[in-house]
Amino acid sequence: MSVTIRPIEEDDREAVRKLLTDRWAGPEILLDDEMVDASKLPGFVALSEGELVGLVTLIKRPDEWEILTLDSLSRWGGTGTLLLNAVIEQARENGLKRLFVRTSNDNLDAFRFYQRRGFRLERIVQGVIDKERELKPDLPLRGDYGIEIHDEVLLARTL
Repeated sequence: MSVTIRPIEEDDREAVRKLLTDRWAGPEILLDDEMVDASKLPGFVALSEGELVGLVTLIKRPDEWEILTLDSLSRWGGTGTLLLNAVIEQARENGLKRLFVRTSNDNLDAFRFYQRRGFRLERIVQGVIDKERELKPDLPLRGDYGIEIHDEVLLARTL
């Protein structure tokens, strides 16, 4: 499968919104007690034969960028790495020195993915997911591996 990575364009917004709804139970992501509509953020899409097969959305701050969502529809196919590499390249071109991502304490696949690509565990904030669940009750109590979801883990990479 040949995959092309490019920045999100306005014509992509409907497909981006659908992917986020399918993968994240909606495009609205709770971040620091505020809802962020990830479908309106900048980022990159991965396309194969004109179809959306991956997506990364970013919160761009002056000193650092945060990866809010990263999804690949073809697990283990390299699409996530291609998306991450596009983010890293653009961040470096913009003179940034740091990227970070947050995940929940149960997300073992994210821990492996990001650490293998130079991210390091930086901080654990206990109880964040419990608090978010009060505002967004559809958040699950357990993850893919049966681990209870309570805490937020921040991973960061120096560029």
